Amino acid sequence: MDTKRLITGMAVAMLLVFAWSRLIQYLAVTHPEWGWIKNDQPTTQQVVPSTTQNVEAGTPTTIPATVVQAPIATTQTAMPGTQPAGRFAVAASPTTQPTIINLGSFAHSDPKSKMAMELSSRGAGINSLTLNDYFKTVEKPDLFVFQEPYRGRNDDETRPLSTRSITIDGTVVNMLDVSWIPAGSTADSATFELVVTRDALPAVKIEKTYTLSPRSSDENTPQGSEVTVAYKLTNLTGGPINAKLAFNGPTAPPREIDRGDDRNFIGGYNHQGFADLTHSTLASLTKDNPSVELAKDSEGKPVVWIGMSSNYFNAIVRPDPLGAIQLAAVTAIGFNFEEPYNLHALLKLETTAFTIPAGGNATQTSHVFFGPKKRELLNSAYYSAALLRYEETLVMSGGPCGWITSTKIINGLYFLLAIFHTVFRDWGLAIIGLVFLVRTCLHPITKKSQVNMAKMSKMSPEIERLKKKHGDNKDELNKAMMQFYKTQGATPILGCLPMLLQMPIWIALYSSLQNTFELRQSPFLWGFTWIKDLAHPDRLFYFPTTPLNLYFFHVDAINVLPVLLGVVSWIQAKVMRQQQPPPSTPEQAQQQKMMQWMTLMLPVILYNGPAGLNLYIMTSTTFGIIESKIIRKHIKEKEDAEKAGAVIVDNPPSDDPPPAGKVRRKDPEPEKPQGGLAGWLSKLQKKAEEMQKEQLKKGKKK
Repeated sequence: MDTKRLITGMAVAMLLVFAWSRLIQYLAVTHPEWGWIKNDQPTTQQVVPSTTQNVEAGTPTTIPATVVQAPIATTQTAMPGTQPAGRFAVAASPTTQPTIINLGSFAHSDPKSKMAMELSSRGAGINSLTLNDYFKTVEKPDLFVFQEPYRGRNDDETRPLSTRSITIDGTVVNMLDVSWIPAGSTADSATFELVVTRDALPAVKIEKTYTLSPRSSDENTPQGSEVTVAYKLTNLTGGPINAKLAFNGPTAPPREIDRGDDRNFIGGYNHQGFADLTHSTLASLTKDNPSVELAKDSEGKPVVWIGMSSNYFNAIVRPDPLGAIQLAAVTAIGFNFEEPYNLHALLKLETTAFTIPAGGNATQTSHVFFGPKKRELLNSAYYSAALLRYEETLVMSGGPCGWITSTKIINGLYFLLAIFHTVFRDWGLAIIGLVFLVRTCLHPITKKSQVNMAKMSKMSPEIERLKKKHGDNKDELNKAMMQFYKTQGATPILGCLPMLLQMPIWIALYSSLQNTFELRQSPFLWGFTWIKDLAHPDRLFYFPTTPLNLYFFHVDAINVLPVLLGVVSWIQAKVMRQQQPPPSTPEQAQQQKMMQWMTLMLPVILYNGPAGLNLYIMTSTTFGIIESKIIRKHIKEKEDAEKAGAVIVDNPPSDDPPPAGKVRRKDPEPEKPQGGLAGWLSKLQKKAEEMQKEQLKKGKKK
């Protein structure tokens, strides 16, 4: 096996992994119909037509002071055992202007509340929801607006948690464009109400109450990250009625990455008393299939909670009582497909039907989580309960590298980073500490690899002799080279082993940086450098309004770390080239040059990558250069010592002492089983030899 070709091949493979992942990410967003990203939801998608009427954007709607006639679904009839449908209407607010009620606090890190909520009487929904602990970006330190209607579209249709309709005895009554009547509010609670009439007589009174949970450190409570939305329906008729509600879920959270889409639909499905997480990207919706039903997963398990997430935040609706089947339909709806990187999405929820006795009432309550994907929060006793398990949203693993980005591996990397952060109090230094730990653990393999390469560099004349001897007979050449390597104690695959072992770490670290909330907007070296956010490119100069787009390569900043990474990668390739014997053929010289030039692909691929990942690879490469220099120096000193000492010669067995200055070579001792790293490397070498023998056998058969 040609060492140079093997090393070149592995370098190509490493670069292709990163290039392929970026290309797949781009194509998954721009061409979701090609199916680049697997949709974990049921394969049968059902477009659910709306039974309500929408108001065009910008068109004012005047609601009379008395009664607004709601549309009647003429195709629907009363359910068996209920009263005749009649003609329904909504007694609405006497004002034509929506009423705005503010809850919570807009003060940064308010000690009592984690959020500020602006409620609108139109649909009794959320006009905006701000998480006051966080800022939108480092460059623009405004408080983080997490939820709001999609501007430029019908606000009534996309307002989060807005009530869409009520179905009474089989008749759908539209409520999207209805203004509810405020019925009282406090600093953290507000109630809206309205009355639905049948044939001009009161039929159902609906009260909708929002309540914010207070900030708390008690892990058995929501800790300030939940909003309770409670409906109370009172039957004002003389007989029982059958009803169900339809309302909006959350809108998609803001994107946390600059290029591509990190947002997912997420759902917890009841599997024997535990919530199983299922997720799919927003790109799974297309213009041809703009909606999908999520009330059950692909195995038919019923939904327990549903929502949407980004890399660092969740928005989740959980009906109460927990575990009961409360949602008959959950529809994910996508639109704005003309802008694939700014896809809009909404969840439409419909409750199961319930009966309200004459003069009685019924309640429907939901707990809505609006908050960060922080481990200490989601791993708390409250959120890690069996039918919640919100901590499963911390890592969205899947795809061809799913085993590398599994929850255990990502959590393990986070644990190590957290230990180093405790020492240095800086996440950038924690990443460098992780580099030092990984390089230390891999040092025995790296050293053995360097020694192996030094041996193989001296074998070049003999290998060339074997090539001339066997000519075009590749089978005989491979067999002879394998035997020669074995007698010399060299293994070609060891040259690539350190790189092979680090590649999964790089991929896992990339995923870890994208899913570790603590790295969001965390600076390097306590803020004394230009790197202000390790989860984003380092951006020495940022020009988002005038970006440069070259197909899937997007440049909106001058990033320094990828350039430095290219420099150290070039130096590393040059050092490796110097360690190799001079090329004996023009082809080998071309291979060495190609390998060195290919190092420049890495900074191109990682140009828009997180600063933390670039910092890790750049530091690891630098340590590798220094380590290689030290090992090579040690090898040279050992070789010089051997030259200055006794010369080993082969002598036949004899009782006579060897000549002065000569040492008789001892007979080889039988091999002993080795343990630890040496034993593992020995087994790896034997496995490589066995695989090569199998290839030779197959070649002979052909």
